[in-house]
Amino acid sequence: MSDRDDDRTGPDRDLARLAAATARIDADDRFTAAVLRAATASTASAASDPLARIAAATDGLEPDAGFTEAMVRAATAAPRLLPARPAIADGIVRSGRPALVVTALAAAASILFFLQAQRDVDSAIMASVEALEASE
Repeated sequence: MSDRDDDRTGPDRDLARLAAATARIDADDRFTAAVLRAATASTASAASDPLARIAAATDGLEPDAGFTEAMVRAATAAPRLLPARPAIADGIVRSGRPALVVTALAAAASILFFLQAQRDVDSAIMASVEALEASE
């Protein structure tokens, strides 16, 4: 199997395009620090879910309007990549197995036809040889 971009689904291509467009945009350090503080907070017991603890601690955090605008600008400015047209070789590879089966069946049918025709020719030759022997 090939690892080309056109093998990915539409949402995968869109996510890859958006990831490339927003790769240079960083979250505010305060947001990162708040998430890290929530992850290391010892207010909940050790048996509790760490993701639930992070979610509760960061529930009041909102992204900065500038960050949101930068994400939207980068996402809308990124060029949409159209999937590449399939090459002829891709079609040949996909239809290779059925074509091989059809070719093998055609070869077997031609051999059977040859054997049947050879038997008919042998019968005709033998009939004419017998007729010649009887006339002598």
